[in-house]
Amino acid sequence: MNLLLKIVFAGAHNFLSPFGLVLNFASRSPGLSAGDGVFALLPFATLTGGGLRYAPPIGRIMLCLLCAVLICTTCGCGGNGTPKPLATVNGMAISISEFNKRFARDVNSLLDRSSLTPEDYDRLKEEVLNILIDEKVMLFRAKELSISVSDAELAKKIEDIKESYSLEDGFDKALATRKVDYGQWKEELRKRTILENLISAEVNSKIQVKEDEGKAYRREHRGMYAPEKRVHVAQIVVRQREKAEAILKRLMRGEDFGKVARNESIGPEAAAGGDLGFVSQGFMPEEIDAAIFSQRPGEIGPVIRSPFGYHIFKIIEKDKKDKKGWDVIKGQVLTDLRKQKEEREYALWLGALRSKAVIKINRDLLKKETVPPINEAE
Repeated sequence: MNLLLKIVFAGAHNFLSPFGLVLNFASRSPGLSAGDGVFALLPFATLTGGGLRYAPPIGRIMLCLLCAVLICTTCGCGGNGTPKPLATVNGMAISISEFNKRFARDVNSLLDRSSLTPEDYDRLKEEVLNILIDEKVMLFRAKELSISVSDAELAKKIEDIKESYSLEDGFDKALATRKVDYGQWKEELRKRTILENLISAEVNSKIQVKEDEGKAYRREHRGMYAPEKRVHVAQIVVRQREKAEAILKRLMRGEDFGKVARNESIGPEAAAGGDLGFVSQGFMPEEIDAAIFSQRPGEIGPVIRSPFGYHIFKIIEKDKKDKKGWDVIKGQVLTDLRKQKEEREYALWLGALRSKAVIKINRDLLKKETVPPINEAE
């Protein structure tokens, strides 16, 4: 089981989802949905089209694991009653409490964890601790560069988030529904913004993408930019096979397809002579898709059954575009290449910061932490 969590930089900032900024309540990430609040208050949430993101490589398995784990603080105090830090990064402490909060979000969405082994939990603890260490390393670098976010900047960002809600009180209702502390959310947003600004300055601004690089990237990834196959198709659909077979015989004798469709078809496009317009390959049910993309222009196919009835298809024309010109896909190719470069440079940059940092981990304390039963976590 791969439990690795990676922090990946994924491109220019694009605030598509207000809670995606920090709470990830509406993440657009593959494998995550609006109901997956497991990454709540993690500083990087995946945003389509750019932004910082947590990239869980095993999707739902990782969600289950993160939902399932809640670390119990039952030990770790020094002799004078002061809790020992779980780790320090350049003198900045990562407390057991801070560590636990990463597992204490959305416990009501706990899933089955019976298949997880003690080794799985140990690896999870290591990985989440590494996430916190990375965060501290970057915050230390931001402080060195005097990167901060003023109250006015933060207020403006919060207003932008609120305005994205259709209802006037939608933002407040979302917080209340998920029992999110506004003050804590606000400070997490401030921290997230500081880190975004840091990475923008230290990584994004130094990335260059040239057109000739983009053309080479396209050649190496032709499958990503292959043109989609489309056909212009019309149909007649009826409820009984016998009627469909009778209509097919009439069409084979030369009756006009459009006229028969208008008179006989039960489909909503009947009034337009059965014209469905252009259809992309893979859009229709498999049996229909295979049939219409094997027909020639002008050809009327056999009767095909579907859950909607019995269909007869006629191919009006096939899309003549056999390739996507560079001017059409240039923007997408350059965006994809930039994203790849940013992810690579981000990993190198973060690795360099970590190598310079003084990181101390209390592994005995980390090992002693246990996972309580679900009822105790609630």
